[in-house]
Amino acid sequence: MDPTRFPSLLLGPSATLREAIACIDAGAIEIALVIDADQRLLGTITDGDVRRGLLRGLSLDAGLQEVIHRTPVTAPAGTSPEALLRLMTEHAIEQIPLLDGDDRVVDIVFLRHLVGERSNTPVVLMAGGQGQRLRPLTEQTPKPMLHVGDKPLLETVLGQVRDAGFGKVLMAVNFQADVIRDHFGDGGDLGLDIAYLHEPHALGSAGALNLVREELDEPFIVMNADLLTNVNLAALLRFHREGANLMTIGVRRFELQVPYGVVEIEDEHVSSLREKPSFGFFVNAGVYAVEPAAVALMPAELRAFNMTDLVEAALARGERVGSFPIREYWLDIGQLADYQRAHSDHATYFSAT
Repeated sequence: MDPTRFPSLLLGPSATLREAIACIDAGAIEIALVIDADQRLLGTITDGDVRRGLLRGLSLDAGLQEVIHRTPVTAPAGTSPEALLRLMTEHAIEQIPLLDGDDRVVDIVFLRHLVGERSNTPVVLMAGGQGQRLRPLTEQTPKPMLHVGDKPLLETVLGQVRDAGFGKVLMAVNFQADVIRDHFGDGGDLGLDIAYLHEPHALGSAGALNLVREELDEPFIVMNADLLTNVNLAALLRFHREGANLMTIGVRRFELQVPYGVVEIEDEHVSSLREKPSFGFFVNAGVYAVEPAAVALMPAELRAFNMTDLVEAALARGERVGSFPIREYWLDIGQLADYQRAHSDHATYFSAT
C-alpha cells in the first residue's frame, strides 16, 4: 500500500495510545495498522481494543504493546470479494488488510464496501420527556427541539445516527409530540426512516420499547434524545457484539475533586492527609446497545420503566452487561448551565453535522 494513500491508518511501533486514537478517528474506519519501516504489518489496533484498554485504566501515553493485536486476520492481495466476505463473516470483523508475499500491506478492504453502507439496525431515541429542569425554555417546546447552534438538538442527534451508518429510527414521543413529528416527518429529508412511538403517558427511558416488543428482532441502540455527543454508535454496536452481552451501557469517565484536604482517621488518630484529592468514576451516559432478549425482562403491561431498571433486571438474572467507554465529546443537557455550554461547544464539535 502506498503510504500516501491511507496515511491516517498507519502507525509506527513506538506510537502511544493517544496517537492510536488520533489515527483511528482520522481514518474514520475504526482501525489502525501498525507497520515497520518496510511497510510490513506488525499488528492492528481497533477502536474496541482502545476502549478496552481505557476500561483497564491505561494511560493515553501507554505504548501500543498494551493493546496491539499481533495476529490479525489478513488475506493475500487479489483475494476475491466473495472470499473476503466469508472471512469477515467467519471472524465477525469489518476490515481486512491485504498483504503481498513479504507481508507488506498493499491495501485494506472494508465490509461496508462489500455489502453497502446503511445498517437496518434500529436506533430507538427517547424523546418523550418534559425537560422540567430546563423550564421556562421547555414550557411549550420539547427539550430535544431546543436549538443548539443553528438547529434543534434532535436534528444534530439524528445527523449523528445517519452518519454512523444507521437508517432506521424509532422515536418515542409524548410531550408536545406534534412539534417533533411535524418538524421531521418520516425522516426522508435527513436520509432516515423515522417511525414514532406515541406514549399514552410518560413511560420512562425504556417503557416505550413495549410498544414495539415484537418488532425488535435484532440488537438495537437506545439513546436519550437530549444528549449532545459524537459517540460512534456503530462502534458501540460492534463492541456490544464482540462482548456477547445482553446489554452494553455507554459510560463516561467522571472526575470528582474534593475542594478540601481529606483527613484519614484510624481510631482517634490521623493516619494520612490528602490535599484536595480527585476520585474517578464511570457514569451512565444514556446510550445502550440491547439484545432483543432483554426486552423480555420488562413488565408486560405498558407502564413507566427505565433503562436502569432493565439493567438491574438483567444483572439480577446473572446476564452479561458490558460497558463501553465514551472517549468522544459527550454532554447531558439536564440543566440551564449545560444548555449554555452546549451552545458554546456546538461550533467546535458539530459544525459539520
